[in-house]
Amino acid sequence: MITKITNFLKKILLIDLLQGLTITWSYNLRKKATIQYPEQVKEPAERFRGVLRLYRDGEGKPLCIACKMCQRACPMNCFDIEGQKDESNKQRPVKFDWKMERCAFCGLCTEACPTKALRATKEFRMASLDRKNLFFHLDEMYDNYDVQAHLAGKRSN
Repeated sequence: MITKITNFLKKILLIDLLQGLTITWSYNLRKKATIQYPEQVKEPAERFRGVLRLYRDGEGKPLCIACKMCQRACPMNCFDIEGQKDESNKQRPVKFDWKMERCAFCGLCTEACPTKALRATKEFRMASLDRKNLFFHLDEMYDNYDVQAHLAGKRSN
């Protein structure tokens, strides 16, 4: 009998509706989590894997030894690498092509690199209007190259 009276009062006084509205209004009073994207850019997470870059040593020589370990480790077949020995009898890449359109950004290539020449950056803006801009050659893979200009179709160095 008491539960019938309680249910009747809940329906008349709209208790469930008021509880729901209380929760809804509590969200409206909290601090907003939205950021204004072009003006404010949120820093990616520590373990984020963005655009791949090749790095050089302190003397400016490439760290890459064209061992093709990244090419073998890549499940998507993103790399096309050829090497040649230089004047100091060290193996260096003469061709290093990366097809970003195929890349799954899994990070297996960077883990396979024995010299840590290939690393993922924090760059997350990778949109392009033209598919050919998603293809990087050897000179475009180094860390000093402007990726944003490349993706926009403006080849620069």
